Amino acid sequence: MILNNLKSEQLNILLWRNWEPFYDYPATFFSLDNYSIGGTCSQLLWHAKNLVQMGHYVQVLGATRKDIVEEQVEFVGSLNRQNQIELIKSDRVRYPDIIFFEGAFEAAELFKLMLPKTKMIHIGQNIDRYGFRKAFKMERTIDVYAFVSPGQMADYCVRYPRLRHKFHLIRNIVPWDWLYSKVSPKHVEDRITWVGAWTKHGLRQWAETMQRVLLEYPSYRWTLCGPNHGSHIDGMPSYIFAGLKIPEDRVSVKDLSLVRLAEEISSARVVLVSLGNETACISALDAHAMGRPVLSGNDMIFKYNNPEGTGIRVFTTKERYEAIIKLINNPQLCDSLGDIGKEMILSDYTERNQRNDLSKVLNYLRIKNNLGEVTEYTPPDPWINSISNFIDKVKRNVL
Repeated sequence: MILNNLKSEQLNILLWRNWEPFYDYPATFFSLDNYSIGGTCSQLLWHAKNLVQMGHYVQVLGATRKDIVEEQVEFVGSLNRQNQIELIKSDRVRYPDIIFFEGAFEAAELFKLMLPKTKMIHIGQNIDRYGFRKAFKMERTIDVYAFVSPGQMADYCVRYPRLRHKFHLIRNIVPWDWLYSKVSPKHVEDRITWVGAWTKHGLRQWAETMQRVLLEYPSYRWTLCGPNHGSHIDGMPSYIFAGLKIPEDRVSVKDLSLVRLAEEISSARVVLVSLGNETACISALDAHAMGRPVLSGNDMIFKYNNPEGTGIRVFTTKERYEAIIKLINNPQLCDSLGDIGKEMILSDYTERNQRNDLSKVLNYLRIKNNLGEVTEYTPPDPWINSISNFIDKVKRNVL
């Protein structure tokens, strides 16, 4: 087993997405120019490419029905759960040193039975306030819970201390060197753009706010950029605009590939994203990368992904309206916020940052076997810490 030492040898790494592909088309690098494949699937591609650049052998399961090799990544074609089990038993899937469960963990227990020596990493795209309990019940199987943003990791380190020793950071990133640096920004227009799936928290609230904004600012338009795949295949839910008087001729809905989405974002005066229940909000990162200010929710995730100086964090009706008006009336302020947001991306959220995060996790797993049970020490609850501090003060006074 390669993971029993710290030598920088090639690892066999399997990225697992789902029992069967989500889309009719393969979710591979080739598809990026033509389709929107969703944030979790696109981050899987960045993980795969970074791991290859780090010198490892990478296979991907659950992204395509046919065998495809792109960017030195081997996408193993599979149809369903039984087919994947057969592929593993037949050695078509090389025995992995590590499996990355990309936003889903349904296969973890079965794979652990079939591949007992393999280390398991859960990429926490779905470790949110509604999904964490199921994920954390897998603690005997999962070796590492990898959080996808600093805010998500900080939040759960505080809220779930007994598992803190399993928490690591593999942040979501913007593929700046591979894609975004080649995008030519467009001229900024009197337009506000929403970016995100139709199921994201807060879209209805933004629609209510935009009804008033579009009435008061007749030169402005609203563009909604969301995916048209998977659970969103039927398009935008009708409830989002129900009962609202929004001028249809100034609202447009688009489903764009990654580069075209970046171009669309670059021409928006302001970018709206969700109001909460996010793990990393890639939409906010995309907007920062294109130098546009972000209006987001106001929780721990956005404290780090939309920090002070890059946009405005809001929640209430009053806050949403006042923030939009503030930015609409101050185009230069929009540009200044956008510039700072772009600086943040280039500093903290590029391919280099993700490679560093991946390297730290792999080094931890390499040495974990040698450390043994000491890696499983759990931190005390806050009240135990308080008692310990009190006892320590008493001892200092006595002694």
